[in-house]
Amino acid sequence: VANTFIEEFNNSFSMFAVEIDLSRNSSYYVGKVLVPMTLIVMMSWVVFWIDPAKFGPQIGLSVTAMLTLIAFQFTLTTSLPKVGYFTVLDQLLLGSTILVFLSLIEATYAVRLVSRGEMERALRLDATCRWLFPLAFVLLWLIVLLS
Repeated sequence: VANTFIEEFNNSFSMFAVEIDLSRNSSYYVGKVLVPMTLIVMMSWVVFWIDPAKFGPQIGLSVTAMLTLIAFQFTLTTSLPKVGYFTVLDQLLLGSTILVFLSLIEATYAVRLVSRGEMERALRLDATCRWLFPLAFVLLWLIVLLS
């Protein structure tokens, strides 16, 4: 117990300080959140190996990945406590959502290139995205976790 002056109130108050050490079991978040989220993002990369002339499977897979990630986010929001700030998990989810959406945009653009007779260009775009998207995902994790 101590007498402490608090400037905001321009007065001294008796205070009792208690320190509680808590730890969180991170394996829950790894197994229930981070691994499934990573698999959903990786699922969206499969479109880069599908022939761009086969627009049905490409667009279908991209949309499925996007909807799966959105459903996953809805599930998470009901099971995690509501806080008034942007958490590390929120940052990873937002970055993952952007990457999955960009894979949908890439698949749509590759289909458009094929429809204009630019198959070679669509194949080059897919080949570039095969390494670019995983690299972007790794960079996202590094930036979020190191900041």
